[in-house]
Amino acid sequence: MITCALASACSRAPEHRGPKFTGRLLFLNGSTSNGSDLVELTVASDGSTSNLNTIANGLFEATANPDETQLLYATKDEILLRDLRPGEAKSLVKGQSFCLAWAPDGKRFSYKQRPATGGGAVKLFVSDLEGKTKLIFEDTSGIEGVGDRYCAQWIAPERLVFDRFGGIFQKAKQTNEAAKPNTTTIRTVGGDVVKGVDFERRWSIQGICHSGTAILAPADQSQPILIAKSVEHFETVNPLLGPSEGRFIGFAAKSCVPFFVSQSLSTTTDLFSLNPTNWQRLRTSSIQQTFSANAKFLIRSSAKLMVAGDAPDKLLLIDTESGDVAPLLSKSSGSQQLMSPVPIVWVEEN
Repeated sequence: MITCALASACSRAPEHRGPKFTGRLLFLNGSTSNGSDLVELTVASDGSTSNLNTIANGLFEATANPDETQLLYATKDEILLRDLRPGEAKSLVKGQSFCLAWAPDGKRFSYKQRPATGGGAVKLFVSDLEGKTKLIFEDTSGIEGVGDRYCAQWIAPERLVFDRFGGIFQKAKQTNEAAKPNTTTIRTVGGDVVKGVDFERRWSIQGICHSGTAILAPADQSQPILIAKSVEHFETVNPLLGPSEGRFIGFAAKSCVPFFVSQSLSTTTDLFSLNPTNWQRLRTSSIQQTFSANAKFLIRSSAKLMVAGDAPDKLLLIDTESGDVAPLLSKSSGSQQLMSPVPIVWVEEN
């Protein structure tokens, strides 16, 4: 019979360390009229310290390309492109811009600009990575704030889609018919001439993965969300019914597993995902944490871990299977404080 040398060692439970972060996290920190800081976070291999490095200042938006090797970001003066490997940045477009979005092949991006003097039409542009731009659409609805409201999303390497409130069909312009209250517009930008089609809005894209899988929100907001395996031909897409509960928070990077959260109690949030093959619901985990409607999430390619940023000072690492949560800056070696952190890209270790 084998006995323990120390009785206390026999009864000691294994130490539970919680989820462990690896790689690099880039996030926006601070929310002021002058923009936010772009901050890089790394964690020591033993998890003892978190290191912060401010990369750029005065950012209003930032988004990584599909393979997460380049970062596009907007300041009050320009759009810049930064290589995430050597970390070099170059200016692409002058002027204050917003609604940054990458084409799925990473060769183009779209953005909007409003007149610097205020008023006037908001314009949608497409640019290549050398800063060569093309005007795609100009909002002439005359309704204040409408042009700012709807950002374009890419549904194929040369096609993008956006909503227009108060938009008008081309036919309506020619025949003086009444304006349609809600319009979906598709633009094809591959050739010298921009081609497009307008039709009545049935749903909007909440999120789209590199494979073309998309989560759709019906125009009738009382209806549940929908799932489309591909939205390349958005005019004729026939989506499937999605889960009847839960808020979509994002796809796992590169693997396109969609994740959802729902608050079951005042102190607990349920987290679940869908199998991207058959859209069946996978196991639900319970997180002893609640999140605001503005919380932003990044899910690792393996769908095992996610990062959540939430106002005013939450930056959390979450195990999607167990629901375990660990703060990412529990022992930061820097003096910088978290202020409305927004995770932008998780550069994973190979």
